[in-house]
Amino acid sequence: MVSKRVLRVAGSATVTLVALAGVVAAQQVPSPPSTPRFSPLVAVGGSFVFNLLVGGLLVVFVPDYLRRTSARFRDDPASTFLWGLLAFVVLVVGSVLIITMVVTIPAMLVFGIVGNIIACVGIGMAIVGGGVDDSLLKPLVVGLLVVTLVSQIPILGLVVNFVIGMMGAGAMVNEFRDGR
Repeated sequence: MVSKRVLRVAGSATVTLVALAGVVAAQQVPSPPSTPRFSPLVAVGGSFVFNLLVGGLLVVFVPDYLRRTSARFRDDPASTFLWGLLAFVVLVVGSVLIITMVVTIPAMLVFGIVGNIIACVGIGMAIVGGGVDDSLLKPLVVGLLVVTLVSQIPILGLVVNFVIGMMGAGAMVNEFRDGR
């Protein structure tokens, strides 16, 4: 049989635990520190300016390469997309197999940024036209504006960015493959 003393201790402990549970339940969970975020307008503007600067450098330093790869982007979109997708898969698998991603991450960044610029120039040339001797700056700006605006559409923007990025990278792979 259980003694009265054990029952009193057990009862007191139960009342104490119930009271503490109420105090704990009334506490607010501390919120994790919030990370600072840029407004969407600042993020889009920053992306546009960055791509415009990189594209401007390409226009100034390698205009012939930019013309050839942009023409390839416009003339054979299916092939450039497939080559870009193949290069992307090879780089991802290569980075997993190599473990050290010292080479593959910069290569993916170059493919992504330069491929996007090539695609933007190709889109801009398709919209505004352009001859062999015309400046590439106008097609670059127009293409960047179109791609930046389309990329703001929630799901379609991701798909369009992926496709034109693969096409631009594929144009680079085709240019390398042809030995120019």
